[in-house]
Amino acid sequence: MNAPSLAVLRSMLKLQVDMNVKIDPQWHVAGFAFLRAALVEAAEALEHYGWKWWKKQTPDMAQLRIELIDIWHFLMSDYLVRAGNDQEGAARAIAAEWSAPPEFTFDGKRYAPSRMDLREQLELLAALSAVRRVHLPLVVALFKGCGLDAASLYTAYVSKNILNHFRQDHGYKTGEYVKMWQGLEDNAHMEELLRTLDAASDTLPARLYEALERRYRETVKAA
Repeated sequence: MNAPSLAVLRSMLKLQVDMNVKIDPQWHVAGFAFLRAALVEAAEALEHYGWKWWKKQTPDMAQLRIELIDIWHFLMSDYLVRAGNDQEGAARAIAAEWSAPPEFTFDGKRYAPSRMDLREQLELLAALSAVRRVHLPLVVALFKGCGLDAASLYTAYVSKNILNHFRQDHGYKTGEYVKMWQGLEDNAHMEELLRTLDAASDTLPARLYEALERRYRETVKAA
């Protein structure tokens, strides 16, 4: 999987900074445990894939991809903190590490993500996150295994980021936000609206936000 361009990385990092500032203007020095959040999301992703050998389970790849996008939010925040909130520095660090040698040593054992299944990769991601480490080629292997390329990663990230912005702007933190619209969760509405827009357009974030605003007003505020 090729790395996103620097322009795409800059765009995603800017959106991430905007989201973090909305939650806490001093987020970059607040000591938030972004890799702890990645650990929890990795465990949730494992649940969606299925790990129980004593019962039949069918991997829910759509939900697994959603968890990976959430993990990507937290990993980018971690890169930004390590770069001193320098978006350009974080973009260049991600680009450089994206194509680093995939094999690495952790706790005295050699790991090759490309020869591991998704469950093993998620376990390893959780373990690394627990000790506050990131091995980006492992994350790239997970993206690839879930059918994400650079373009679909960008689209999925932007759409979830904009939904997060929308939630915050409409009272998510204070409990005023209504997550179910006419029997469907807001992320289902977001996916439906996304299919009506040009995912490659530079205006995707603004247009998706406007579409969410319009539907929320029509289905929730009008009720």
